[in-house]
Amino acid sequence: MIILSIDTSQAASVALVDTDSGTVLAAEQADDQRRHVEFIGPALASVLAHSVQPELVVTGIGPGPFTGLRVGIAAGIAVGQARGIPVKGLLSQAALAEELRQSDARPSGPVLIAADARRKEVYFSVYDSSDASLQAGPFVAKPAEVDDVLGAAGQTTINARLGRGFLLYPEVLGDSSVPSIVDPRAEYLAFAAAREIAAGRELVEPVPEYLREPDAKATSVRESTLK
Repeated sequence: MIILSIDTSQAASVALVDTDSGTVLAAEQADDQRRHVEFIGPALASVLAHSVQPELVVTGIGPGPFTGLRVGIAAGIAVGQARGIPVKGLLSQAALAEELRQSDARPSGPVLIAADARRKEVYFSVYDSSDASLQAGPFVAKPAEVDDVLGAAGQTTINARLGRGFLLYPEVLGDSSVPSIVDPRAEYLAFAAAREIAAGRELVEPVPEYLREPDAKATSVRESTLK
């Protein structure tokens, strides 16, 4: 299957992948975590210039910051509507689990993935390193609270750690097992989606996974004094 994948949950990325052959046909990756709007249009134009056209769009649904996450999901929906192809979603941290699964450093057993949630918190989840399947989460908490949340979820054994959260809070969370794997990459999101489909697990709708209320609050409606 030819999948166009987009993730803007952390640093933004776009990829066009032939999942049957395991070939990344085109990919663009941003280094800046905040310039999602500026990145996504040119990146999509570059990737979609490839002669092979996508059959499915997969967007990372987070968890992630509100504005950045919406940029990628909206872009994916727009491409799907324009080309008449389905658009599905997948938790963004599945891409990190899949990248680890394909790496030479792959351990066995559960892997804890932690991302930057701002507010001095992390988004985190546990995946099985052998097949990149979700075991628990996603959750959001302060780094010092992660072990308690995992314990309550029955996740007491962790064999590997990776993601931006470990680079930000190593003194609390410990060091990353694979420091080179930091943010979700769209090509691995596509491979993770193909693995879900092959396992008979349906992808979800492209609805953002926020986990908490936004920083911005709606302005309260004032009653008019005019009659």
